[in-house]
Amino acid sequence: MNKRKKSPGQAEMSFFEVPATPRSDAGSLDVAQAVRDGLTDTLATAKAEGCDRYDIAASISRLSGRDMSKDMLDRYTASSSDGHRFPLEALPALVQATGDFRLLELIAQKCGCKILRGEEAVLAEIGALMLQDRTTKARLDHIKKAVPNSVMDRLVAEVLERMGNGR
Repeated sequence: MNKRKKSPGQAEMSFFEVPATPRSDAGSLDVAQAVRDGLTDTLATAKAEGCDRYDIAASISRLSGRDMSKDMLDRYTASSSDGHRFPLEALPALVQATGDFRLLELIAQKCGCKILRGEEAVLAEIGALMLQDRTTKARLDHIKKAVPNSVMDRLVAEVLERMGNGR
């Protein structure tokens, strides 16, 4: 693959890491322990910031409309409680209650996706719009070259006439 030379002052376009394609071998997407560990880390970080499991459980209950207790959070994080799994539908409430996106990012990464927030999301949208604009301009140039001048003149005249009649 050829590498293009970078012009002076040209922005580097490696703002984002492209997520790896999820593995498809048996068991490769078993995330039970990773979710437990991520939840444990999220709760520990929240505790260090003054928000204990009681507070988080109450917030999740209020935000999700699902009952959640401190004991349930304890079971979801215990390796010995393999039968107890943190419910996916409580994930948005957990993120909002703690401000911690790591568990959401873990799930997205396992699906081959990446979560973008704040400035990253704005940069990605700007990049997508610039690419769309560039593609549209290239397509328009291609069409203009393919259409004879006489046809283009007639089309422009028709549009101008319609605009004049629409006033």
